[in-house]
Amino acid sequence: MTDLYTRVFEHTLWPMSNIVNGTTIHQKLDWLLGQEHVPRDEIRRRQESSAAKVVEMTRKRSDFYRELWQRKDGPRSDFPMLDGLPVVTKNHFAEAQGAFPLPSRGRLISCVTSGSTGRPMTFHRSVEQESWFWALRFRIWRWAGYRPGDKYLTINLNPRKGWKKKLQDRLFRCSYLTFNADNQDSARIVDELQRRGIEHINGFSSSLFVLGQYMLKNGLKAPSVRGITATGDSLYPAYRETIEKAFGRPVLDYYGAGGEGVHLASQTYESLADGGRFLLHPENALVELLDRDGPVAPGKLGRIVVTQFHNEAMPLIRYELGDVAEAADPNWTCPSGRTLPMMGKVEGRVPDLIVVPDGTYLVPHFFVVLMKGLQSIYRYQVIQRQEGRMEILLQPEGDCSRSQVEETIRREVGKATDDQIQVSFRWVDDIPLTSGGKRRLVISDLARKLIKKDDEKDAYLGQGAAGGASQTPEDDGA
Repeated sequence: MTDLYTRVFEHTLWPMSNIVNGTTIHQKLDWLLGQEHVPRDEIRRRQESSAAKVVEMTRKRSDFYRELWQRKDGPRSDFPMLDGLPVVTKNHFAEAQGAFPLPSRGRLISCVTSGSTGRPMTFHRSVEQESWFWALRFRIWRWAGYRPGDKYLTINLNPRKGWKKKLQDRLFRCSYLTFNADNQDSARIVDELQRRGIEHINGFSSSLFVLGQYMLKNGLKAPSVRGITATGDSLYPAYRETIEKAFGRPVLDYYGAGGEGVHLASQTYESLADGGRFLLHPENALVELLDRDGPVAPGKLGRIVVTQFHNEAMPLIRYELGDVAEAADPNWTCPSGRTLPMMGKVEGRVPDLIVVPDGTYLVPHFFVVLMKGLQSIYRYQVIQRQEGRMEILLQPEGDCSRSQVEETIRREVGKATDDQIQVSFRWVDDIPLTSGGKRRLVISDLARKLIKKDDEKDAYLGQGAAGGASQTPEDDGA
């Protein structure tokens, strides 16, 4: 039940804060909530119109894109205005220093990514895109039951700096705690949840997993929590199972790129129960799932490529995020009745896929399920340097039969790949986090090398970028 503060905040304090910040977040959220049952042919018409406008605007205003688009050798598209346009990557922008930001109305928001998946990069977005970014996040959280002004807790990697952000937290009744999966003070988080009666919690999937483990181990509860949203890194089945068991509530996953300022897809409780599919957010961006030649067929994995509609400062036109997802059957609809287009599961980053010599892949979830049955393994990391081989780093938990563990893993990998991959092992005392504070379960140099070959050919470009809803200093406050 919505309390008095939330009602006052939604109708008074929040609109006032939008005026002070020059944003239109609350107006856009109200509009978005009214667009969830629009007929799909109308959604398609609006996307075509928005894509045509942003391509034309960008062609006139950006030397970078004008030069790039002299070639029309990119993948096919189901949208005529994008057909043949080259796919761009984080590397393209990094090599075009000074090309952005373009002049835009209102203030400019600049965000430096962590560089955890490549070189650090500065992305710029207009205040208009900033408004869309936050309105979409609040729509995503609304599907989990959150309303602006409700008490919520967020776990992030970046320290909260500046009096404005701290004031914002007070107004939003936000408990903002800074940890990563290695230094997390779960006792403090549980105390905050219980003491303040927190209703919603948002955080990296790995951080929520660690929290859930701690709660189960110590028999702790957080009965006030009624909504949980996960982002930032992959919500593996073992993570979801632990979090949901600890809180007694389902977890809704959402996907985007914080540095780039896009929210692309998220789950509802109904879609989660219907196979875990994602609903796209078509009002602010167009998502394509592509292979080398063009759109992939339903049920197939494609690289996630996004065209953003409202960022005058740094338009993203056919920008590859570096992740892959399953293309949806066009007849899929959400059991909630929402008509928004859908996408299958996000399977992970391109460089996080193990390449099998026959051209197929092992996705990270394969290893999650495999390792779940090996209770003596505390942590692991799978590394592929060359075709037909991979090395697995294993951090044991207590005593274990190392030879038996290795035999089990070799057998299961052999079954999955028809014995096309040789597996070696290295037992270690620790597996460190990346510079961005995340834990990489799979690192495939081979996948990255294959992508670079495409870069060199200037055909289909796919160097991994900062996808996965990266949490950045500019991404942790409305």
